[in-house]
Amino acid sequence: MAELSAESELLLLLSRQQVTDTQMARVRTIISQDEPRLDWGQFAVQAARHRVAPLVGWHLWRLLTTERVAGLDSPVVLLMYSAYRDTQRANELMLAEVQAISDAAADQGITVLMRKGGHLAFAVYQEPGTRPMGDLDVLVTREEAPTLVKALEGLGYVEGNPTRVDIVPLSKRERAFWRLYGSDLPKMNKFGEFHRPIVSIDINVSLALPGKGYDVPVGAVLAHAGRHRYGDASFLVPSPEDAVIDLAAHIYKTSTTLRFMNRGKHRQLLKYVDIAEVVRRAGPDLLWDLLLERVDEYAVAGPVFYGLAHLRMLFPDAVPADALTALRQRCPEPERLLNEYGQWDLPEPRAWQQDFLTRFFDPDADRDLPASKSLV
Repeated sequence: MAELSAESELLLLLSRQQVTDTQMARVRTIISQDEPRLDWGQFAVQAARHRVAPLVGWHLWRLLTTERVAGLDSPVVLLMYSAYRDTQRANELMLAEVQAISDAAADQGITVLMRKGGHLAFAVYQEPGTRPMGDLDVLVTREEAPTLVKALEGLGYVEGNPTRVDIVPLSKRERAFWRLYGSDLPKMNKFGEFHRPIVSIDINVSLALPGKGYDVPVGAVLAHAGRHRYGDASFLVPSPEDAVIDLAAHIYKTSTTLRFMNRGKHRQLLKYVDIAEVVRRAGPDLLWDLLLERVDEYAVAGPVFYGLAHLRMLFPDAVPADALTALRQRCPEPERLLNEYGQWDLPEPRAWQQDFLTRFFDPDADRDLPASKSLV
């Protein structure tokens, strides 16, 4: 296994909400050392590519303004801190949408849960500005989805592809692709404000792509959900166990399906930070035995093992060893599972030739990826 570069090591150290004294000492050493000298430009690019620039910028700003750490590149720190400020402002608008959608769903008597960014930014991360979101993912049963669509239309949302001046209806081919290959309905969009020009809603009616041999029952996840309050907003969020299962399975989906891989979604540190922060925030409220029971109930040992095994390579303290061992034992060929990709798109799956940490931080590792035929 290749040794991590100074830039990658620093990124891992700062891609968490709580940095221990020992970790912070290592941060200072990396920043101030002469050899190998930190490439601040490369570090900023990595942070942006892995979608952790707001979180890292939040830490670096405090190092610059309160601790006066030697060796900091002030322009890069200011650039990354601006990512935090912009995310904070954008998420203020998204919080208003979370509340509006939750209220509209309640008025219609349907159950809608916030997942991924809408859940994590306001219920897991202590600073919403540290967790960016591209759209707002909501989970609803397939039966209640048409009612939610009508409620969203009442809030000004329109199905289609947004441009600078309009929202263009989907073509027949795009609509057919969504129906056959998507776990969600076509996105609904509306024009927002300066910090969030387009607000997109991703209506999830399943937590797995069709035809992939596994699924997570939406009704069960909704039944386990709890209500969370952030300021004046109140909305449903998944239980800690279901959140970990969902996020780990999502990593599996985006790391093995070509249409996601070709957009770099298999190499985003934020996806792993999300799970680590759910685990940290839940603490003893996350019951690993219950998580394993639900993995068996949902028949998702492979996808969950995939996500959590790679998480432990990045953050060794995020997953208990016995829980990961139990998941591994549920998988017939665990090592093959961790290295294969393209099994849903190609006649024969491909296998990575580099170890996980090497390829995860090396964008050139993707140069031989096959093209995707996806329409969305």
